[in-house]
Amino acid sequence: MPIERIKKNIIMLGDGAVGKTSLIKRFVLDQFDDKYITTIGTKVTKKELFVGDDTNGAKMALLIWDILGQKGYRYTQALSFGGIEGAILVTDITRPETLESIKEYWIPSLIGVAGPVPMVILGNKTDLVDDRRIDVTDLEKLNDEPGMDGIIQGCYLSSARTGESVEEAFYALADNMRYANTIAKENTTQYFVDRNEIHNLMDVVDHIVADFSNQFGGLENATPTIRYQMEKAGLVLDNPTYKSVIEFINGLANVESSFRTPEQIRMNRSRRLYMANNLPTRK
Repeated sequence: MPIERIKKNIIMLGDGAVGKTSLIKRFVLDQFDDKYITTIGTKVTKKELFVGDDTNGAKMALLIWDILGQKGYRYTQALSFGGIEGAILVTDITRPETLESIKEYWIPSLIGVAGPVPMVILGNKTDLVDDRRIDVTDLEKLNDEPGMDGIIQGCYLSSARTGESVEEAFYALADNMRYANTIAKENTTQYFVDRNEIHNLMDVVDHIVADFSNQFGGLENATPTIRYQMEKAGLVLDNPTYKSVIEFINGLANVESSFRTPEQIRMNRSRRLYMANNLPTRK
């Protein structure tokens, strides 16, 4: 009997610097790198798994999505949520506020687009023993939150540095997704400028990235260009300046000259400049 072959999309969610990228590297390559680099846009990594047993096993191609962990970029993040079939939500056990973010920001944001997909919760950085402020019982309390019944498939304390519980967590999610009755929602996020939601320069950057990505074939395709133009403009995601945002807008306009008409480029640039220039205050 042929072995069943499955492809599943999962996403890593959590605040910046909780260790999402390091966990992926540990799981996929069995390596650790403590150098922190902010994830801009999205990156997809593939891992081949065997789930089940010898009599009822299956080969699973697991596509692991790693996205921007800066809160406040909800339009940009939502572009990656469509089609997601499972999630690993990561906290830093030395920072209790990262667990609060899981409850208040990341879970609602994901469910709002992808629906109630299977989830695993990780309390990462157990190697920092003396600084621990979160225990597994704190993670398990998320099960008691409204609408979470049956969604969380496991809570683990992990370390990307040592590998503790990393493989166990990924396999727990993969095994559950094999039989879950989750119907992956295609990403139908429609970008539009809601000026009532633009209060600061982070909101401006969020709208610009979503706007450009939708015209560039999606966030995954647009990410290398966005990353390069942000670096060129000196734009820092958690503290963008007015000058860097304007340079970012102009950089994207130059990129669009290769696939947009002059009129389309002018309209895109004008719309993005309007958002930046009509804030109550700006740096």
